[in-house]
Parts: sequence; C-alpha cells; structure tokens
Amino acid sequence: MRSNINQLAKALPKWDPAKTMDDVAVTAPSLYEITHPHDGKPLQDDDDDDDDTVQSPSLKVRQAQDSLYSDIRDARLAIDLFLNSRITECLDIVIAKRQSSMYHCLSYACLLAGTSILTFQRDDIAKAIAAMKETYQLADKFRYRTWKSHMRGISKGHSIQEIKSMTHLQRHAELVYAEAYLMKAGLQILYDQNLVLAIREAIKAYSAHGIYKSLEAYMLHAQEQAAQGVDVLAEYGLDGHLVSGIAFGMAGFNLTLSAVPDFILRLVEFVGFQGDRTLAFWYCRSVGGWDNSSNKAGKDMGVGQQQGRDEGLRRQFCDLILMGYNIVLSKMTLLSHVDHDLGDRVLAYHLQQYPNGMIFLALKGRQLATQRQLDEAKGYYQRSLDAQDVWPQLQDVARWELGTLALIEQDWRCAHVMFRILLKQNHWSKAVYTYLYATSLYMLALDQYPPGEKRNVMLDTVAQSMKSVTKAKQKIAGKSIFIEKFFARKSRKFDLQGNRLLFPDLEILLSIGALELMPAKLIHKNLTRISTALKRLETSHSLYVHDDICLAHLLRATLYRFLLDIEDNSPPHHLLGHDELNRQHPYKLIHRQSIQTIMDHAQKVQLDHWIYYFALYEKAQLLILDQNYAEAKRELDHILRCSEKNAFHVGAGVRAKSKYSMENALILKCHSCLGYIAEVATKGTLVAQIASNASLGHRCPRGEVDGASCFTSFGPSNTPSSPLRTRKTSF
Repeated sequence: MRSNINQLAKALPKWDPAKTMDDVAVTAPSLYEITHPHDGKPLQDDDDDDDDTVQSPSLKVRQAQDSLYSDIRDARLAIDLFLNSRITECLDIVIAKRQSSMYHCLSYACLLAGTSILTFQRDDIAKAIAAMKETYQLADKFRYRTWKSHMRGISKGHSIQEIKSMTHLQRHAELVYAEAYLMKAGLQILYDQNLVLAIREAIKAYSAHGIYKSLEAYMLHAQEQAAQGVDVLAEYGLDGHLVSGIAFGMAGFNLTLSAVPDFILRLVEFVGFQGDRTLAFWYCRSVGGWDNSSNKAGKDMGVGQQQGRDEGLRRQFCDLILMGYNIVLSKMTLLSHVDHDLGDRVLAYHLQQYPNGMIFLALKGRQLATQRQLDEAKGYYQRSLDAQDVWPQLQDVARWELGTLALIEQDWRCAHVMFRILLKQNHWSKAVYTYLYATSLYMLALDQYPPGEKRNVMLDTVAQSMKSVTKAKQKIAGKSIFIEKFFARKSRKFDLQGNRLLFPDLEILLSIGALELMPAKLIHKNLTRISTALKRLETSHSLYVHDDICLAHLLRATLYRFLLDIEDNSPPHHLLGHDELNRQHPYKLIHRQSIQTIMDHAQKVQLDHWIYYFALYEKAQLLILDQNYAEAKRELDHILRCSEKNAFHVGAGVRAKSKYSMENALILKCHSCLGYIAEVATKGTLVAQIASNASLGHRCPRGEVDGASCFTSFGPSNTPSSPLRTRKTSF
C-alpha cells in the first residue's frame, strides 16, 4: 500500500512548497482587520467599467456579476438561519436561485452533503454528489479564462498578477469551484467504497488543493500590502467572504495533514502536501479577529457584538474548527496548540448569536461533560435535540451524546432507548449502533433483572443482536471503519465466551474517548467493580482469562490516572521538588502495577492484542504527567515503529502477529502526544505565539536538531531544556 502511494505521489505534478507561518507577515493587520474597513461601507457589486479581462461578457455572466454580493448575503442569511435551527426558512432561501447563483447552489449542495453524511444512505450521498457537480459546473462558467489556463491543466495555479486582474466574480468562482470539487471528491469516496476509485478522487482533490494554494498566495501578498497602507478591498478585491473561504480551506488542509504521522505524510510531502498546525489556527483566529487587541472582535466577542451584513461567509466554520479542537478533541488526547479559554470565548459568542442553535447547544453540552457536570450537560443535549425536528438526523448527534452519558452513569435503560432509536432511524454505522444497543440491553439484564425467564429472553435478544454486528459493517474507500471492526470482534468474542463479556460498557467508553468524562464518584464505583472482578479471575481457567485480566488492569490504570487529575493530589508545599516522593503517590503505584501486570500477561492474550499497545500508550500518559518526557517519547515512538515496520509480536492467538484493533486511532493519538511533548519542549509557548502572530513550526520531527528527537536535551529531572530549533530543508 505504501509503495503504491509513493508511486502515485511521484506521478502527480509538483506544486510550489506549502506555506508556513514563516510566509505570514506577522506585523501586518489581521485578516479580520483588512476585510473590515472602518468606514463600514457595504460591499458593492462589480460596475461595468471594472471588467477589463472579459471584453464581452455574456448576459448570464453580467447578471452573476451584478448580483454577486446580494447572492452572498442571501447565502449568509441562510447559514445564520441554519445555525439557529430554522432549517425550513434556510431551505426556502437557497432553493430559490440555486439554478442560477453559484452561492445558492453551493449552499444547497452543502446542506445535502451534511445530511448525507449523517444518514449515510447511498441515495442521499448520490443526491449530494449531483448537487456538488452542478455547483462546480456552474462556477466553472464564471472562472477566469485565457489561452494559458487551457494549456496549464492542473500542473500550476494562477499567478498573483492573474488573480489580481480577475473580476470579483471570477475570484469567487475559483474559490467555489475548488470547494465544490473537493467536497464532491470526498462524497464520491464515501459512495464508491472502492480503493481504486478513491485514489482517482484523491487526484481530483489534489487539483482543488492547487487552486486553494494559488488563492492563499494572493491573500498573503495582499496582507503584506495592507501593512503598507494599501486598501486591499479596492486594490485587490479581497472581501471578507473570499478571505474567510481561503482561510477556512487552507486551515482545514493544514490541520488535517498535521494530524497525519510523519512516516505516512513523508510519502507525498514532496508534491506539496504539508501541514502546519500553527498556520491553521492563525487563519481561524485571524479571520474571526480573535487576537485583535484594537477592536471588539478580539476582546469582547461573546458579550453582545453583532456581525455585520458583510461578515465573512465561512467565518463561522473557522470558529467551529476552534471550538471542535479546543472543546472536543483536546479532551480525547493530549494535543499541542490547545487554548481552552479561546474555545470557551468562541462558544459563548456563538451561543449568544444563535441561542437556539443545535450545534452550539450540543457543543455546550460537550463542554460541560468534559468538566464532568453531567446533569447540566444532559440539559443542553436535550435542548439541542428539541431545537428542530425538520431533519431528525441532526437530532441524532444529541442522542448519541445522551446515550454515552447514560453508559457513564450506568443508566442502562436510558442508554438502551437512545441506541435503539439510533439503530432504527440512523444509518451512519449500523454495526456500532447494534453493538451499543446489545451491550446496554446486556448490562440492563444483568444489573436489574434476577435470573429467570425475563432475563433469559433479554439475553437471547442480546445474543441475536451480537451475531448481526459483523454483517452490518461498512467500508470507506474499500477499507473497514476501525471502530466497527473493533465492535465486530467484541461481538464474536461474546459468542466465543458463551455469551459473556467483561466490562463491555467501560470498554466502549474507552474506545470512543468518553471514559475521561466520568466523575470521581463513578470512577470509585467502577474501581470497586474492577477489584471484585480481578479477585474472581484469580481462580478462572478460561482460555481467555489473560485477555480479561489485561482489560481489567488497563481500565484500572486509566481510571486511577483520571483520579490524579480530578482529586487534589498535590504533595505538601515543603515537599515540592522531591521527584521521588511525588512518584510514590499511591495512585501512581497502582497504575504502574497494573501496566506491569499487562506486560506480564500480554504473551498469553488470545484475542485482545490491542490492550498491550494501549497499555504502552497509557504508560506514556503517566510519564507525561510525571514530566518524564524523554521516556514517554520512547514509548510513543515504539508504538509508531511497530506500525511503520509491521512488527507485531505480542500475544498467543493466531492473529498475534497481525494488525491490532483500533491501531489507526492509537497512531493518531501517539502522534498528537508527540506534538504535545514537542510543545512542552519549547516551554509551552505555542498558544501564546499564535495569539501574538509569532512564527513557530508545530510538527514533532520538524525543527528537529538530530533527527531522532523533537527537542534538544533534558535536564536532570527530564525537564526539557530550550531547544536550538532548525528547519529541515523542505522538498
């Protein structure tokens, strides 16, 4: 597979090197400032005299030019209505002109795309693909055309001078074309479920990436000119809608690629694929004005400032990146560039703008859940669920979260109801919903029904549901979804063990990143469950006893680490600085004992080989907590090296030497932790430097000094010293 990707990368045309924070004029006005003139004049559509590149525009083109900004304002109003859960009114606006206006057409296609992803129905995906195709075909009619563009193909994008000579309509057409082309490629990959066809669509996405890069170069050039007093709106036609679209697209590219481990990314990096997380977040913050000290956008957003009619069309989506990263993803694993305060400010601002917005109500629920305020979180999830009923699929996000919280609180009946509804009406992952439905019913039967006919009937239903999990699996680009594969294996293990699983609820929460939401009271309750089970396992002669022992100890170690974070376990003030005393905290001792027990039993594990690798990851988490960064990095590197070299030699089962469950998820987590360690190595200054528009690369191996470490050295207590950062030569 890797050799095929390498050959494909060599065959693709080479773009110019990707932009990094070094290419940004850090002293220039932010993207928010250059697109928000102080005179407050509304954007005007093109005048007749402005069209120098197209001498005799057709009537359709002229009409599109005349109505460009009014169409954008319609699209902006539709987005505002959608984000405030007024979906019917939103649809009325975008449907009216979707045949003639590329922004109405794009808005309609995006709504269909979002719905199709939630429903995961092939018919819905096909409709969204058709709508995206209509969008980029319509935008293509308005694009800049010269004899050079016909000769160029996809090998090169437009130059800065060429983009400057375009009309407002042509610049927006380039952006809309790239957006729709890229989204259509992604939807096609979901629809075809074939690796060869997925590669074909990836090549198409590559050409869209090239258009974005050309527009990005133009935008950054205009920003440099703004620092010299140039009116970029008048001179470069750089309005907030165009800028927010370029920034959102490039932020998405950079953030996505920055999450990819380097041993994968280096295969295609030399053709222009490179991720700079610092740049991604600078784009999102700069477009929203979150770092501006000179205006209310940066300081007082969230306390009542209303957006103007010409606020960037994609600005909310840049803000969603900031919220999703700082509120959701940062709670699932250690990450670099985390700014919780910013995430909270952005969310507060949007809750005020859209008080009935299902997305922001759900995000508020997630924020409260990460603070372990589960009752308050459930209230916001219920408000999100009740916000609209036009598209039931949008309610399913809140149902999933409510079902997850029910598993945490051991409210098996509520969890069973939520997952039963999802199984009945949502098609995103029938395998996942079936397994969670069966597990919640299994726990309900064991916990609340005594042995007898009623319990037996329920357990028979569980057994039948477990047998259907494997058949319900789906594929994306010819590859199985990792969480579906994991739950399918657990359902087969249920059958192999005589219709029995150990702690399936906790195992689910661990696999979906929700175990950390558990409050201290429930953690102690589950630790008691685990201790009881471990005593029982001491006398077990089951073939799978070592699997159960390892699972119980992995859960125990993880929960004790969470207690270290929740409870006040700081050493007395007069003992601060005594590293060995800090290491002897009883919770840490239990954690290390459990990890060592897993290592001792790992070679006897029959099925759950994933536990060994996740135990190494858990070991690294405690090492990071102890500020033993060098040792933590060694553990994480070892996990990544096993995947890179396909070196799997742990376990006794027939599949012990093959890939383990949730390997891809663990790879991403390890890579994120390495980024966090690299940030600590720079003394935790990345967030502050983003806020001040300073430049600093983010990726772990980038800026390496010796090629084997992402920091120069460690002090006596494994505290990283300030590194001498050097940048590797870029392809």
